[in-house]
Amino acid sequence: LFLLIFVLAIVAAAVFANVRVLLYFQQPEDSKFASSVFSKAIIVSSLTLAWLLNILLPVDVRNSRPVPGILDMQLMWQVAFMVLLAFLVVVVPAAMFYTEVEGDDVIKRKRRYVCCNMFITLFFTTCAVAISYPFLADAAIPVVEYACDTWQDAGEVLSAAQIGQQLCASSSPAHIDIKVGFQVYIIAVLCFIGWFFFVIFGGIGLSAVPLDLILEYTDRPRPIDEQTYQQRRRMLGQAAAKLISNAEAMQTQDGDLCAQKGWRASRKKRQVRTEYNKFKRDVHLLETELERLKVSKFHRGENLAVSIVKLVLGILCAILSIMWVLHIILCVLVPQVDEGSDIEFLDAIFAACEGSGLYPLGVALFAVFTLYLLLCVVKGCLKFGMRFFFVFSIHPMRHQSTPLNSILFNVEMVLITSAAVVQFAQTAFSRYARLTDADVIFAAQIKYMSFYSFFFQNNIFIYSLLGWFVLALIYLLVKPRDNAEIRFDKNADKQIAKIIGINNLSLGKKKGKEAEGSSPLKA
Repeated sequence: LFLLIFVLAIVAAAVFANVRVLLYFQQPEDSKFASSVFSKAIIVSSLTLAWLLNILLPVDVRNSRPVPGILDMQLMWQVAFMVLLAFLVVVVPAAMFYTEVEGDDVIKRKRRYVCCNMFITLFFTTCAVAISYPFLADAAIPVVEYACDTWQDAGEVLSAAQIGQQLCASSSPAHIDIKVGFQVYIIAVLCFIGWFFFVIFGGIGLSAVPLDLILEYTDRPRPIDEQTYQQRRRMLGQAAAKLISNAEAMQTQDGDLCAQKGWRASRKKRQVRTEYNKFKRDVHLLETELERLKVSKFHRGENLAVSIVKLVLGILCAILSIMWVLHIILCVLVPQVDEGSDIEFLDAIFAACEGSGLYPLGVALFAVFTLYLLLCVVKGCLKFGMRFFFVFSIHPMRHQSTPLNSILFNVEMVLITSAAVVQFAQTAFSRYARLTDADVIFAAQIKYMSFYSFFFQNNIFIYSLLGWFVLALIYLLVKPRDNAEIRFDKNADKQIAKIIGINNLSLGKKKGKEAEGSSPLKA
């Protein structure tokens, strides 16, 4: 009964927190209750699903010991991942397609547009699953095979140790071939696909989250005088005019290419998409700098308490990232090399909370570590898009300035990596997750499926995550700020001049050093 009430309390807390997240990021024009209710409900329910997936493991632990609980965790895991599949393939993409065409007068038949895109998505997804399941659902579960070639007398009484020594002394490794159920196969596919996104974006985010928070403290807006404000405002205005001109040129070029076909036309269309992604990046940076400029002038700089909170959060996130890296090395990679290693680290913290009656505290700590990984994925995705804009368009999350479509994009990213994060948590906290249904699903079935076993048994993704984190950390330490980011110093003139398209910006020689000295941002 306690566990059931606890799960319901988690659901209620997740819904409340996710509603607050939506209200914090959505645009003012979307703040009305009747505006885009369908999309908002999908955002809240999707984030709640991600929360529940990451909290299911400690619930499974509590349900498995010290005595088996009333919850059928095997069924709960399967239902949770099937719902995740529905949200990934149907619910969230449908909402994204709808928000894309909502208010677009060019597309007249909006429902037809959404239905056609959904039909294509479902068709390819169904074909991929239906074709791959008969061939990739086999698993070879390792066992120890004992050869018992000595007969025991009917009246002889032997202990278990004597039976092992005298009758079944010879043993050899073997395996049992089985075909996993369809639900387990879907879980394996979702985990496998999610790992690629988790490695790339999560590895970047583990270093980017703390570094960006610390940089927001060091580069915080500071008070400036009227002359500096007017100079910077003119510079931003020139950059904005140049971006508008570029946007009009791209719109004209895109219209000319719509009717063209062939390889050369496709190449030009890809170039236009790359330029558009670069344009969105520069617009995001320009809007950010304008907001910082207003804070510097009208609020006399950022509130010191807010800056200190960012610094403290950056330090805490750095501690979380370091603890994750140490736990991966000590508790996942070292035992793979040295089987006698018995280091628990974070497992010991969760076990201590479980044994001392502080189960809710243990769940809260577990949620902090796993949900932090999802935050790293969102941050890493944005950071990747800001540096490599030719891959995909950025969808930054900004306070009361984020369109619903951008929120849905980040929600889709969170959902697609949630499966990999759950499997990663089960692997990383294997001692804590012992004797659970999650252990049976991930460590006894999915880990040994024929196609995926090479990746999961050898921890290929975990090695890749750690290596990608190190590379991203080195890169961000060398080049911590985004490429075209505007700074209030001499480099700012060069960056804005690059956007405007001229060689130099003359801001006036008089009081030039004063303006630079009263800079609201430190270089």
